[in-house]
Amino acid sequence: MKNWKTTIGGLLMTIGLALGQSDELKNYGLILQGIGGLLLGFAAKDNNVTGGTVSQ
Repeated sequence: MKNWKTTIGGLLMTIGLALGQSDELKNYGLILQGIGGLLLGFAAKDNNVTGGTVSQ
């Protein structure tokens, strides 16, 4: 677990998928999937890239 932010995003998406299988909790599952996907996307980056001015 190198980046805890991506781990949290993945867990939220997984829990959302599980909740989405239930008829009563389907809406909550969809909400968690969306939030988890956003967190995962914002926290993800390429390996060994720290930023800077060097073009790739």
